[in-house]
Amino acid sequence: MEQKLAPGKRGSERVISASARERAEAAKAYIQNKYSRLKKEQSENKVVWDELNSKMGKLNLSEPEKQVIKQEILHKNAQQMRMRRKQMTVFDFESIAIIGKGAFGEVRVVRNKDTGEILAMKKMSKREMICKNQVMHVRSERNVLSLADNVWIVELKYSFQDEKNLYLVMEFLPGGDLMNILMKRDVLPEVEARFYIAETILAVESVHKMNYIHRDLKPDNVLIDRFGHVKLSDFGLCKHANVIDESQIVKKISTDEISRASSPKGEYKRSRVLAYSTVGTPDYIAPEVFNKQGYNETVDWWSIGVIFYEMVIGYPPFFADEPSITCQKILHWKKTLNIPREAGISREAVDLIRRLVCDPNERLGSKYGVQEIKMHPFFRGIDWERIRETKAPWVPKISSEDDTSYFDKFEEKEPFYPVEVRRKRSRRDSDFIGYTFKKDEENHRLNLVKALHELDNKKVPVARKSSAPVKLLLSSDSIFV
Repeated sequence: MEQKLAPGKRGSERVISASARERAEAAKAYIQNKYSRLKKEQSENKVVWDELNSKMGKLNLSEPEKQVIKQEILHKNAQQMRMRRKQMTVFDFESIAIIGKGAFGEVRVVRNKDTGEILAMKKMSKREMICKNQVMHVRSERNVLSLADNVWIVELKYSFQDEKNLYLVMEFLPGGDLMNILMKRDVLPEVEARFYIAETILAVESVHKMNYIHRDLKPDNVLIDRFGHVKLSDFGLCKHANVIDESQIVKKISTDEISRASSPKGEYKRSRVLAYSTVGTPDYIAPEVFNKQGYNETVDWWSIGVIFYEMVIGYPPFFADEPSITCQKILHWKKTLNIPREAGISREAVDLIRRLVCDPNERLGSKYGVQEIKMHPFFRGIDWERIRETKAPWVPKISSEDDTSYFDKFEEKEPFYPVEVRRKRSRRDSDFIGYTFKKDEENHRLNLVKALHELDNKKVPVARKSSAPVKLLLSSDSIFV
């Protein structure tokens, strides 16, 4: 572990470990972000309050009427502040079913006891995160999900922690994932593959716009919503490049071994077993990730090309029984990439694969960004702006809001609710400072904005003799009611 010396008192020196510096940087970032957000909130609130006062002046409202409006807004804000201070725990949710298990935890469908909303809860072991050096990865996932505000990324509702676990509570997408579709269909017609890969490209583009690289794109991480459209999940937690023990996985293998490992379609069988292991599956990872020579966002476009290959051919291009062989086949992709003629795919599909699964400097997206990919002839006819408004090739049949029929079944091995231990004093976990998040907190100006909107749309008399309750002037669902 890298260590640095820091000066102490009277010339003594203290050793600062890499993990300590990492925690210090995380704490610093948390404090900076918190106070930066508070300063921004104060500035924005002042602007909206000034606008509200101006509007009320133009409507010739009396002072008592203005006070009624202001007091109602402040009352609503106070209620929301009380809700903010309430700490979310696993006891605020009711477990419905386990729909996923991984190396570091599990995913459940849960119901929010207060709202009745059906959600997906990912639980991760703190001990495993620390032991497997995944602390930065779990922070990355939480950060991306909390920053994301678009239709292509699964929505984070809450994140919190207890003594043993971290929790991410997200919207529940009942359609399963792309792997589920591939396991049932084997090969997709090009028209359907075009839809799914186009939406996945838009999803990846939205990640890149936030200055993140996904780095773990695979069919398991492409989720399907109730309307059959795509959303991305799993950001940073399963960053495969850091999980692999390279002394065991990326070992030197002879060309003959690589050739013998090449498997025809008939021998390939899709399975989620590797997806649930610590090592995972390297099938979709770009060669530059293994080479440790540095890489950029185009590694995601390589993964898109591999996923597309699997859609139209029926198996990944570098499939092998052993992950170590797969890694070597990826590193020697110029010799091992083969697009079988008998698959009968179009010239445009072949060209798209070869323009994505190639050297980084020749890869589509390396020169002019995602527009290079969107302009490829294979996507001719795709309406990139409105694709999410079109009907998906497959729409899941959902019987209820908590329908889990498109997910694997798992048995309960440990209780959902942890044993509560009363402590005199709770100690904050320095590895996960700032992990807590509530989606509701991001709408800090909602009451003010709604008040402005209501005043904007009401024809209030220019002058009145009495200070009748302002509530009567507004709609029944007003914020003032």
